[in-house]
Amino acid sequence: MTRVARPADAEQVFQCAIEWVARLESPDCTAEETGAFEDWLAQAPEHVHAWIQADTLHRQAARLADDPWLRTSAARIPAARAARLWPRVAIAAGICLALGGAWMVALDGNPALQRYTNHTHQPVQQQLEDGSIVTLDAASAVTARMGWRQRRIDVEHGRVQLQVAPSGKPLRVHAGASTIRDIGTTFQVERRDDGVIGVVLLEGEVDVTSRGAQAARHTLQPGQQLEVLASGRMEPGPALSRAAAESWLQGELVFDATPLQTVVERMNRYSPSPLVISDPRLATLAVSGTFRADDTGALVAALQLGWSISATRRADGALELHRAR
Repeated sequence: MTRVARPADAEQVFQCAIEWVARLESPDCTAEETGAFEDWLAQAPEHVHAWIQADTLHRQAARLADDPWLRTSAARIPAARAARLWPRVAIAAGICLALGGAWMVALDGNPALQRYTNHTHQPVQQQLEDGSIVTLDAASAVTARMGWRQRRIDVEHGRVQLQVAPSGKPLRVHAGASTIRDIGTTFQVERRDDGVIGVVLLEGEVDVTSRGAQAARHTLQPGQQLEVLASGRMEPGPALSRAAAESWLQGELVFDATPLQTVVERMNRYSPSPLVISDPRLATLAVSGTFRADDTGALVAALQLGWSISATRRADGALELHRAR
């Protein structure tokens, strides 16, 4: 059964929307309050409709307050007549707001979807509709929706670096069960095959939240990184220089006690001959070193020398990694 809001409910929601409009217009409105507003907005369609009406009414009133014709006309209208006139004006304004609000909800509720993919073996840079720059690692893909109120990017797979264009509209980046909230910074997001989400901040500040059994929230500062596990638990990593974080943009992959499974996944983005781990016990082996992204042979040689891991060519062209015999 469809739930219909009672008049009292509608009045309370609209009053709450008016209070949000006033708070968002305040110069001392904080990022936490903006986030709380967005959470309130997402709770129910009635909240969206009420906020659009309140926000539009506020902006219309601000413009009309300075209209000299309206100010002069209003001064000539007797109080009694004005009292009878305003309800009609309110009804007409309500109709306009309803029609305009429906259009705005539809527009922001379903903005044009743009998909960006990189099928090459090297990073590719794209400019988004809002002016932000996204650099996609090899074998990576994202989708973007830029609405009139907020911006959203979904990382489908792979790794990206985002240089976010400054805007009053917050940007939310979704990757699995993780959300990165940003206003105007530079950061990287990686969505790995094992469900782990990696976030590295280069400039500015971002809030990372996760869902799941161990839901958490963490604010990153430049040079910090963290991993969000499939459970939602966050594991901060060691400090990372910008040069090391952006090494993949120049075709180099830097590993610092990185699990072999992650090393293989990143190397495979750049190679037509994938590496395959035959023994699951090798997946967590910590690997360190710097390698050219397209030089699988150098990695295999290093694994054999430092970790006693050999590679055997399979019939399908893949290189199978196993303990040296």
